[in-house]
Amino acid sequence: MLALVLGVAGSFAITRTVGAVNDRILSAASRGIADSLGSDDGEITLDLSPAVFGMLENNARDNVYYSVRRGREILTGYTDLPQIRIDPARQEEFTFAESRYLGHEVRIVAVTRIVPQVSEPIVVQVAETLDARKRMARGLLVGLAVLELALIATAAMLMPIAVRRGLAPLKRLQAEMDRRGAEDLTPLSAAGVPGELGDLVSAFNTMLARLDSGFAGIRRFTADASHQMRTPLSVLRTHVAVLKRAKPGSAEAKGSIEDIDDAGARLSHLLNQLLSLARVDSGHPERVILEPADLRRLAADVVSGQEAVASARQIRLHLGAPQRAVEVRTNTALATEMLVNIVDNAIRYNRPGGQVSVIVDERPAAIRVEDDGPGIPPEDREKVFERFIRLNPHAGNDGSGLGLSIAHSIAETLGLDLGLDGGPGDRGLRLTIIFPPDADSLVKGP
Repeated sequence: MLALVLGVAGSFAITRTVGAVNDRILSAASRGIADSLGSDDGEITLDLSPAVFGMLENNARDNVYYSVRRGREILTGYTDLPQIRIDPARQEEFTFAESRYLGHEVRIVAVTRIVPQVSEPIVVQVAETLDARKRMARGLLVGLAVLELALIATAAMLMPIAVRRGLAPLKRLQAEMDRRGAEDLTPLSAAGVPGELGDLVSAFNTMLARLDSGFAGIRRFTADASHQMRTPLSVLRTHVAVLKRAKPGSAEAKGSIEDIDDAGARLSHLLNQLLSLARVDSGHPERVILEPADLRRLAADVVSGQEAVASARQIRLHLGAPQRAVEVRTNTALATEMLVNIVDNAIRYNRPGGQVSVIVDERPAAIRVEDDGPGIPPEDREKVFERFIRLNPHAGNDGSGLGLSIAHSIAETLGLDLGLDGGPGDRGLRLTIIFPPDADSLVKGP
């Protein structure tokens, strides 16, 4: 493209330059004839110098013709030379035009001269055929084409070298990556990398950091999950061994069967929470579809589903909600799973005979889960949102430390706020789910 632009610009410049040079020679010839004009008692005289005749008769410059006229009267020169239109007011100025004469294209220049004692202005015209101009322009254009081809050929020869040198930093980066182990995610060195590749290396290092963080999370998740599953599996294996030795129907066999049932339930609960956590971790906020949802109905469904768990643990489960619908825009499935984990956590960590209340607020749209259990010291409340954190693992409950972590991850996905503080009368805990302002309740009639 650059060669094409240079070729077009060069051709235009050559054509203009050749035309300007030849027009200047024509102008000089017409001026020489005009300067030789004079008058003698009102008669016009013309005294052409040999230099002017030599200029007009120079065969190397192509054919040249001239005429001198006063009005329509031809005083000297070629009588049938085409007359070009000139502006009488523009005296002593040159006027150029192109025409045909004797079967050839010609370039004509005209100049007007006022001669003393002559009433009308004298017009001098000089014409030149264009063959010499075309030959000169053609020769220069051929030279330009040769230079263009040489430039293209040189660029073609240098292009592979330039590409190899330009890709050398990428080759070095590739070699560095090839030498690394599968788990080596340390950032690439930016030393010696051209500025044009700096952003690429920086973006790649950012991706490596994200991968390293993701792999670290997977390793931590795997280690924690295996640690959490080890206990119920050990219980299962131990009591299966006991059951093999015990007599059918004995107290020892019945106790082992109960322990196996408890361990199986705990393992099932843990696996369900691990699957929930995996689903949340694999989700993307931009893919979550929001839809109208009634917080009152959502809370009622969760309370109804958790009544059996609460009854088995001797926990009173209470629902407090307004008489009319509290509508927000959210993802019903994720919001339900979040609330189930929060209520289940409140039930499992409450005291026997305690109470868990699920309360729906209208303005702002929110759900509060309150319990009257042992509670958590203020300095430890933020820790409960971390995975596999159990502040009192020897309290006798069978929680896995994942419930509130799952709820926190879902809240971040849905853009909700979770607030954790002391329960009523500073007893137990209160966890509040606050929906964003643009999803506040749309209160309907009863």
